[in-house]
Amino acid sequence: MNATITTISLLFFATVSQAQTIVSTLVDDSATPFTDDLIEDASGNLYCADYSGDAVFKRTPTGTVSTFVSGLNTPNGLAFNSNGDLYVCDNIGSRIYVFDSSGMPLDTVVVTNPSGIIKDAVSDTMIFTTYGAISELKKLAPDGTVSAFHAGGELNGPVGLEYCQGEMYVANFSNRKIFRVDNDTVEYITELPGSGSLGFLANAGDQLLATAFNGHKIYTIDPVSGNVTIYAGSTSGETDGALDTARFTTPNGIYVNGTLDSIYVSEYSSGKLRLITGFTLSVPEMRYSTHIDVVPNPSDTWVEVVYDAQLPYTVQIIGMDGASVLSMDANGTSKTRLDISDVPSGVYLIQIVIDGTAVAQEKLIRY
Repeated sequence: MNATITTISLLFFATVSQAQTIVSTLVDDSATPFTDDLIEDASGNLYCADYSGDAVFKRTPTGTVSTFVSGLNTPNGLAFNSNGDLYVCDNIGSRIYVFDSSGMPLDTVVVTNPSGIIKDAVSDTMIFTTYGAISELKKLAPDGTVSAFHAGGELNGPVGLEYCQGEMYVANFSNRKIFRVDNDTVEYITELPGSGSLGFLANAGDQLLATAFNGHKIYTIDPVSGNVTIYAGSTSGETDGALDTARFTTPNGIYVNGTLDSIYVSEYSSGKLRLITGFTLSVPEMRYSTHIDVVPNPSDTWVEVVYDAQLPYTVQIIGMDGASVLSMDANGTSKTRLDISDVPSGVYLIQIVIDGTAVAQEKLIRY
């Protein structure tokens, strides 16, 4: 796929002038450098890994910054599971650590050079990349089991992982190439222009955001056409203010908040946390409801899945390891009765699948 590179900012935003879109600095403290991956919890607390150090820092919605955990070795990718536990990839330390919401350690998984990480869309299985002698995509099940996912010549120092329009994407840090993940294969989409590295990806409605680590820019990527657009930045600098005049230095981590009105950017060299506000994202119209009812729940014999859809769909029961346990076509009916008497006791996910995409899910307890 050939990419078209343009220089029109705000391509994927609703009509808002650049003068209204403002860049500001939220954190500028050498004691708490925000240098790497960014993620937000359900309470609006922002977390950042400091790859240049040994800690993950936390910033509350009121602006208080503290050390969430320390004693790590090049912390890199961050991801939450459905319980709010934080997974931290320790790249050179060759560990994936799991911490609860208070920072207490829950688990340590030994893996070689983990880098980026993201929660699977329909389970608590984690998808992570490795950046070292071998470039791979792997899976980490909730029980700590690591399994192969994809390894190939296309991957070259993969770090960034993100979902957009129902698909997963992975980006190479080393050569700036971006791929769509399709089951256990990857499909080339596009690459950032110039030279240097690509930091991380973020979901921005119907587009992806990507940081050009050495180019001091932020780009948007249309995952369908592969078009690449400069969104912000030019030469290296730390200028705040209007988007068209603001400057960044080695932007690395990038995150769009849950209300889609703030973009956070970490800077590797300066350790600053930058904020972009004053825009409105153009979010694709939701095709299907995400609400699903499962009754009775818990159950040991049968459950009724209630879902309002005008199109045929499939109801699936998924184990916490991501494996399908039971599947039934619903053919557009609003209620589907599932016999779960042969399903082993445990916690599962019931998901609605339309056109091959999971569009809704709910937890099921089989006692």
